[in-house]
Amino acid sequence: MKKLVLFLSFSLLIALSANAQKNKRTSAYMYNKNGEYGKAMEAINEAIQNEKTMNDPKTWLYRGEIYYNIAVSDKPEVQALAKDPAAIAFESLKKAKELDKKGTFNGEITLYFVNLTNLFYQKASESYQNKDYKKAIPEFEYAYKIAELDGRFDTIAAFYVGMSAFFADSADLANEYLKKVYDSGFNDPTIYTFYNRALKMVGDTAQAIQVIRTGRDRNPENLSLLLEEAQIYLEKGETEKLQESLKLAIQKDSTNANLLFLLGKTYDDEGNKADAEKYYLQATKINPKFFEAYYNIGAIYVNKAAELQTKANDLPLDKVEEYNKLIDESNAELMKALPYLEKAHELNKKDKITFNALKEAYVRLKMNDKLDELNNE
Repeated sequence: MKKLVLFLSFSLLIALSANAQKNKRTSAYMYNKNGEYGKAMEAINEAIQNEKTMNDPKTWLYRGEIYYNIAVSDKPEVQALAKDPAAIAFESLKKAKELDKKGTFNGEITLYFVNLTNLFYQKASESYQNKDYKKAIPEFEYAYKIAELDGRFDTIAAFYVGMSAFFADSADLANEYLKKVYDSGFNDPTIYTFYNRALKMVGDTAQAIQVIRTGRDRNPENLSLLLEEAQIYLEKGETEKLQESLKLAIQKDSTNANLLFLLGKTYDDEGNKADAEKYYLQATKINPKFFEAYYNIGAIYVNKAAELQTKANDLPLDKVEEYNKLIDESNAELMKALPYLEKAHELNKKDKITFNALKEAYVRLKMNDKLDELNNE
């Protein structure tokens, strides 16, 4: 009889223990319902550690609800209860979904996931707009993971994980997510631009070019992609392809002085001074305050003058007539440079290079009045 009593007592203790854990979960539910989130959090965290309730989806569903409520609270004392309640809510609901084999709580879990997605998007958007890209990455990533759990591809979330990672200089993560978006067929020109740049960050120039070409094929009229393509050719030193891209870009935007200047610079760098001057002049007609264009035209003539001066200096001493002829030609080139150098100086009086070039020209041409005026500014 004593053994039977002891056995019954032991069974009763087991039952009481199990009920105690269920009571913890029930208490957590009630505390949560009454807005007592600190007590609810304490009770539910005990329930998830006990083998009687730790594998019950209801336990994790309640935990997800509690931490979600903490995450959306505007009360400082509630916010202080957990470091990252939205992330804990996600992990809890994910666990509830995994354990809910029969789908008993599918409706409630889905509803909280929708609410969490909205919350993550709100938080991520604020971080992104504030240029806190490192903080935005996990917030967009949680939104992406929620969709993934539901068998969906959240293009926007994936795109902004990639963009945030790009601006945070996390090249590998940027490539991972921007590739997902690119492979999905998303056809916003921005994806081609930034996936191309992310690929260049990790040194994959060949794939970067392919991405831009794909973007250009799908968006032939898009100017930004055309300029991105031109940038690649510029970096690779492929001048002819760069010039072709720039000319196409100018056809699409004939009032863009920067494009004309850049095209002029490509010709300048390869020694084609006539075409360089032509495009520089076109740039100044569109933008009369284009300091660099005026200066570069002046520099073309200054350099021509310097070449002629060098030739003259290299002549034998008895070649006086030839020497004088070359000096006259050199001075003529300097005279051509003057209006452009003067305009450049007018636009930017702080530029020492322009000041010195102009001063030297005045000295060489014996334009003392102009020299005094320049020195007295």
